Amino acid sequence: MKDIERDFIELTNRAINQIPGNDGFFDCADWKGILELAYKNGLAAVVLDVARQVGEIPDDLLKQWEATRLQIYIRQAKYLHALMDLLFEMNEAKIDYAVFKGPIVAACYPNPLYRISSDSDILVDPSDRVKVCGMIERRGYSIMEHETKEQVFVYKNEHTGHKIELHTSVFEDYKGSKIEIIRGAGIDRPEHRINVRLKEGKIRTFGVNEHLVYLVFHMIKHFILEGASIKFFTDIVLFVDKNSDNINPVFFWDVMEKCGYTKFCENFFTICITKFGMKEFILNGHEMQTDEQILDALLVDFIYIGDENQLRTEQWQLTSTLEPYFVGERTKIKKSKLARTINFLFPRPCELNENYEYAKKMPALLPIAWVHRAVRKVLWQLFIRNKESFTGMQKVEIVESRLGLLGSVGLLDEE
Repeated sequence: MKDIERDFIELTNRAINQIPGNDGFFDCADWKGILELAYKNGLAAVVLDVARQVGEIPDDLLKQWEATRLQIYIRQAKYLHALMDLLFEMNEAKIDYAVFKGPIVAACYPNPLYRISSDSDILVDPSDRVKVCGMIERRGYSIMEHETKEQVFVYKNEHTGHKIELHTSVFEDYKGSKIEIIRGAGIDRPEHRINVRLKEGKIRTFGVNEHLVYLVFHMIKHFILEGASIKFFTDIVLFVDKNSDNINPVFFWDVMEKCGYTKFCENFFTICITKFGMKEFILNGHEMQTDEQILDALLVDFIYIGDENQLRTEQWQLTSTLEPYFVGERTKIKKSKLARTINFLFPRPCELNENYEYAKKMPALLPIAWVHRAVRKVLWQLFIRNKESFTGMQKVEIVESRLGLLGSVGLLDEE
């Protein structure tokens, strides 16, 4: 890792663990660069207090940093108030629900309102969906049609910027063998829900063990499909440490083993422990499965949210290509780079998206779909693509690199 990356990781570690004091570690720190990485990872407000203690931050940069944190604090307080107002009405109507991520994870931070979150996720039974949608709309939220899916209804208040994602399934619209395994763990079942008391009031959520499984599942989803930030590390570290007395490692590793996530979690948790001070009990006899160099590569990938060269401006650009690996339709990769490239250029029916549904239903039409796909890409490049999107060759190279990383950290096996 580069010096600035090491400094950012160390600062994050000291911030979430509230380690004060100036020991000279940051004497030559690039504070402007550190702030950029902190902001990119949603941690600018979280790390500021410790940053002021461990180094000399230029006055102009410090003022900018403080102003940013104040804006985050006010915005998050406003969003939390809006959520609690909605939950009060849902409680009055005796509607069961589960809030997940968001304020539950934020409550594990030294200052919950410093954790950035632009949306609130609420799970309800499908039979209650229409009633809750009405409650949301009466509060000035409008449906976001382009983001709404069959089982996730996305609302936004244009005045405040707050989003509410109303789920009738925590698995959104994803389908595949790994989704069914996670579903079988019962993480979203009403009988596993608990009430958590925050300063602002009581919130109903998943049980601790179920929530941990979901947080890891959600992190892996982002990591595979679009890149995940360092905030996923801090969320999981703080959640595990706060709830250590109630976490059952046997349950957790059993689910991970069934999903094929064991090796990845062994590597991920090794970073959590060595870089961010997480309690070691969670490994429960497991140990990392790769070397330090690959762990550093994994950490750097999180620092830059899967885009170290900063080529991507839209997260969706690789989603359709990588989704089969996330849901369990593909769990292996070719050993050679050439074989992986050929596989990307000439995908199997299960790897095609909805534009080629005819080939998914009738595999004999697969060659036609390959030509169709190539023509669409050429037309996209000529008439639609803006200069900030991936070119065809860039996409091939990035997918090849991404699959290689997924394999090296334990999410895919070599064929």
